[in-house]
Amino acid sequence: MKHFKLSIPNPWERIVKEENIAECDKDSFPHNKSAAQYADEINSKDDEIELTFSTLPDPFSGNPNSKVYCLNKNPGRPDSCFDGENAFANATINNLLLKSDNCFWAENIKNRCGKLHDGVAWLAKRTKELERILGKHPDIFFVEYFPYHSSKGFSFPKSLPSYEFSNKLIEKAMDEGKMIIIMREKRKWLNRINGLKDYYNLYTLKCPQGGYLTPNNIIKERSGTPLTDDEIQKYFTL
Repeated sequence: MKHFKLSIPNPWERIVKEENIAECDKDSFPHNKSAAQYADEINSKDDEIELTFSTLPDPFSGNPNSKVYCLNKNPGRPDSCFDGENAFANATINNLLLKSDNCFWAENIKNRCGKLHDGVAWLAKRTKELERILGKHPDIFFVEYFPYHSSKGFSFPKSLPSYEFSNKLIEKAMDEGKMIIIMREKRKWLNRINGLKDYYNLYTLKCPQGGYLTPNNIIKERSGTPLTDDEIQKYFTL
């Protein structure tokens, strides 16, 4: 894997033990609440949200050297079938340290009983057509707007210290001319990342519901034209 380095420290190198929170975020949740208090407040408003800090976060996934950065919403509900799975925990930590050399969920991660992780099925379903065109898994780096797990989205905090690291990842990708695809939370991402609104290689999803990465659903923001096969071959492989 090509060496990857940013000018600011990686906050995910230091996770608060047993709380699965970036150290810098621990005292930064809205209304001066602890993470547990914040989760209780959010969950009390909608019993379908299920915000939890019971497992390691997923602020991003994949190889940061990828030529495609997909800006998503938030990691979903944790897969309870992987609780206590050391191999899965180690793979997650490797991902947090930006040491993955391919898309995290393309590795067909299984638990000791042979069950595939829900994230594997999620990625396969959304990249099926790209994989057919390429003849292999597309190479993509995913960045989540909110890094902690919940079963559905909600009004995410406008600012958490750990956001800055993800922002720098995206800004570096823009400096290098990579393809940026906003999958979900378009307005929030445009407000959050400096210069993204006018970035020449910005794409969005025609139908963001479901987050399907199909050629006809990936639209260039400036021209409104769909993704071409040549662009797929150019960007979705290393």
